[in-house]
Amino acid sequence: MKVDVFSNIAKITEATELEKICCLAFYFIENKEQPEFTIADMSAILVGLGFAKPNASRLKEKLLRSSYFIKGSKANLFRLSQKKYSLLKAKFPDLSDSEEINSDDSLLPEILLHESKRQYLIKIAQQINSAYENNLFDACSLMMRRLLEILIIHCFEAENIQEQIKDEEGNYQNLKTLINKIKSKAEIKLSPEAKKEIDTFRELGNLSAHRIKYNCRRDDIRNLKLEYRAIIEELLYLAKLTKTNTTNSLQ
Repeated sequence: MKVDVFSNIAKITEATELEKICCLAFYFIENKEQPEFTIADMSAILVGLGFAKPNASRLKEKLLRSSYFIKGSKANLFRLSQKKYSLLKAKFPDLSDSEEINSDDSLLPEILLHESKRQYLIKIAQQINSAYENNLFDACSLMMRRLLEILIIHCFEAENIQEQIKDEEGNYQNLKTLINKIKSKAEIKLSPEAKKEIDTFRELGNLSAHRIKYNCRRDDIRNLKLEYRAIIEELLYLAKLTKTNTTNSLQ
């Protein structure tokens, strides 16, 4: 859970300065496993949340006087008292068990998926971004491949020709076959640029999945991020999951 989301849940806009610090200290224990903090750290977070910067010396005096806090392991470090932690844990019992994916739009703008109103697509985009941000590049390339495969299937479904990409048992065919078929289908008007670039992301995911001595690196993905974003946006449009085809309008 992001700190701004928690601040809304905890309603810290209505809290005193000391209660704000209590809530934030609790958040960092539960969500980041950081039990200690400095006044400078808390001031920066409060400013980032839109609050005024506290007076450092005055805040230090409040923390020293308050029973909510105890001194940390080093000078200038503070931590939440066990009693106050227990009270907040009772108030917010599920914070550390949250399954929310923390991500920014570092690789794929998640707003592209929001218009689809399909939560599973939004979560895949969040996992792609989160994996990239946390240096999990093999995981990132595999999720990129997965999103590509799902959207290709949705393109066939949008034209009601999904039976053409199923095997005799009714299962969807492998991604290589899906890509070859989407390139040749007149019903699905894939752009020449997409036809040229789309297999790159299947190959990238395959390396991470099957090449024993290969590890995906940041530059393997970073050098292709614009092309990937363009292909995903185009597939969303062809799958009729978005109304705006920004990719083609820029050509």
